[in-house]
Amino acid sequence: MRKSLFILLFISVALQLLAVEVDYRLSGRAGWIMPDGKVDKMTNQQGKWIAPAMGADFSATFHPHWLALQQWNGAGVGVGFSYWHLPHDLLGQAFAPYTYMDIPLVKLQHFVLGLRPGVGAAFMTKTYQNTVAEKDLYNSLNNANQSIGSVTNLYFPEMLYMDFPIAKGWAVGISGGWYHISNGSLRQPNSGYNLFAAELALRYSPTQSPIANSQSPITNSQSPIAKRWSFIASATASGRQVYYRDQQTFFVGSMHAAAYWHAHPIFHLGGGVDVFYDGAYVQRDTYFQKTNLAAAQAGDCWRVGVSVQPTFVVGDFSLGLHLGAYMYDPVKELEPYSEAIVSPTGGRLDKPIFYAYDILNAGSAGYPDGWMYTSVVLRYRLPWHIFLQAMMKSHLTKVEFVSLGIGFYY
Repeated sequence: MRKSLFILLFISVALQLLAVEVDYRLSGRAGWIMPDGKVDKMTNQQGKWIAPAMGADFSATFHPHWLALQQWNGAGVGVGFSYWHLPHDLLGQAFAPYTYMDIPLVKLQHFVLGLRPGVGAAFMTKTYQNTVAEKDLYNSLNNANQSIGSVTNLYFPEMLYMDFPIAKGWAVGISGGWYHISNGSLRQPNSGYNLFAAELALRYSPTQSPIANSQSPITNSQSPIAKRWSFIASATASGRQVYYRDQQTFFVGSMHAAAYWHAHPIFHLGGGVDVFYDGAYVQRDTYFQKTNLAAAQAGDCWRVGVSVQPTFVVGDFSLGLHLGAYMYDPVKELEPYSEAIVSPTGGRLDKPIFYAYDILNAGSAGYPDGWMYTSVVLRYRLPWHIFLQAMMKSHLTKVEFVSLGIGFYY
């Protein structure tokens, strides 16, 4: 029964999409991998941008007449497939299917400027497990991929593009952006890759000329703002690994409470309190020696912060980009481990709420130390004031964990 309902839902959505205008886009790209400690060691290029990372991308953008998309300046939704060839034998190649939104910001007769935020999966040909010698498996990182610990990873392509319509149905374009590949610390080692690249693209719309379309004003229908404020409470849970040798997975979770001001049907500005639990910071018998576990206390697993939460809304979906600061954070007293272990205060460092630390290297090196945090939060609203939530919590460019949960809105 469930299988039949899923097939019926898939067919109904597919038929709606097939009945609307579709744009096809083919592009080639070249870029660089952001330096971090593990990529540096694999490529023997300390502190240098690793280049060239080459690739190609094919995508199809659908333009259904949905009110939620019209509110975004006639945006489209699409699916794509990316290929990456990374610049070293140990780094391998990536094959990445993904979905995205195509959001025009400026739409003139011969020029279109827009955003293409996306999310998907990246399947890697080179991981730690298939590059290390069998005798060194889970004992050494030498001559092995130190950045990717699983074949299946998350993929985040985020682009700014410019298209130039040139003839009926055809346009050329250039774009650039940030691309992230990692498994969210579900399996170690996992520093992941942060890539920056530029693309040259050719776009084709078989049903309508981009030039003619750009001359037609977009009907920017807006839903009235029924109320100016909303409130949410949510919780998520998952697991993560922290050290490749012990292969232990620890429970992680979060709780959130926030209020949102509805500035526009497509934009809500919020603020709230976040509580994080990380089971890696319990005292245990393990190879893991990144924190001073000899001085572990019951409260070391908990962090509490406050965050600003700008949120973009598309129908029942919302995407929040949260920027927060910890008000309670025992981890900062245990990191860096090399300093905490010799601390005269008994294995703990004395730091205020805000303090100086190496922002440029903290994220790429994977250090948890630091008073700030960021989160990407995707929610889907259901009836009965309930929503589903997926969250990626990170410290700068380092993803700490990915979790799923449920919440209540009012």
